[in-house]
Amino acid sequence: MLTGILVFAIIAFVVLVKLAKGKCSKQEDADVYIVMSILVGILACGLFVAICILAPKVATERTFDQKIEMYQEENAKIEKDIDKIVKEYLEHEHDTFEDLKTEESAITLVTLFPELKSDTLVQQQLEIYVHNNAQIKYLKEEKIEIAKDKWLLYFGK
Repeated sequence: MLTGILVFAIIAFVVLVKLAKGKCSKQEDADVYIVMSILVGILACGLFVAICILAPKVATERTFDQKIEMYQEENAKIEKDIDKIVKEYLEHEHDTFEDLKTEESAITLVTLFPELKSDTLVQQQLEIYVHNNAQIKYLKEEKIEIAKDKWLLYFGK
């Protein structure tokens, strides 16, 4: 759409400049053509800038699916890692509880449970997972917005 309007504006600009330079019966007519050609020129420049802004966004559309796939693969790997860590921790917890006797004190119970060293790793992975999901959402929204930008540029889908 913007491309078509830009072409029309350039043609109108050229026609108006030729009319302004041509033999006009009155100077007032020539002045009107000059003012109109300046306005159409400004419009053409604005359209050109808009096209220059929208075109790179539309050109990056092909990479969105690849980026979404990459984030989904990374999230699947994180899910597997977290599942493995949780299973190992549950096994450790189960083994620890089997070894306990009811007559042991609370202090002994606390000393038998070491801090889960993988807790920070799990937290970091969860943060990455949440960030990846946010990126996937952002890329999908951008993909939707590109449909509008394509329509603005050239009535595309």
